[in-house]
Amino acid sequence: MSIKNLEDVLHHSMKDLLSAEKQFRDALPKLAEAAESTELAAAFRDHREQTVGHIERLERGFEMLGKAARSELCEAAKGLVTEGESAIKEEGEGEAKDLLLAGAGRKVEHYEIVSYADAVAQATACGLDDLAKLLGKTLDEERQADEKLHALGQRLVQRTPMPA
Repeated sequence: MSIKNLEDVLHHSMKDLLSAEKQFRDALPKLAEAAESTELAAAFRDHREQTVGHIERLERGFEMLGKAARSELCEAAKGLVTEGESAIKEEGEGEAKDLLLAGAGRKVEHYEIVSYADAVAQATACGLDDLAKLLGKTLDEERQADEKLHALGQRLVQRTPMPA
């Protein structure tokens, strides 16, 4: 794909986001299964359901652009998924392990927040206000997911044993 103008940048951003969301959709059940905290596991499962909706919104966004909903491998998402898989495989238990998993989840949310914020700004600058609003809804949900994981993480920090 040749990037020549702002709409091309937006299209590229959306292809990247579609790849990322699909990778995260597939990774979230593994994080939920690895979590000992029922609250953390539920947060991962709930966000997986939201992620399915994010993919559907992106597909609608491609229609608004008059483009096919095709993704392009997001290497950053691939790296974040690998990091989450490493956290899952890490030896440990209880609050300490859950804190590691929550941190892996928050890293994903921060990537998505930045990516959606950029896409919203690009859509707005292109005068595609309906698309900006559509992407903005997902941005809001990603921020809420981060806040939820942050709050869970703070509670886990308080309950995680200190070294002897």
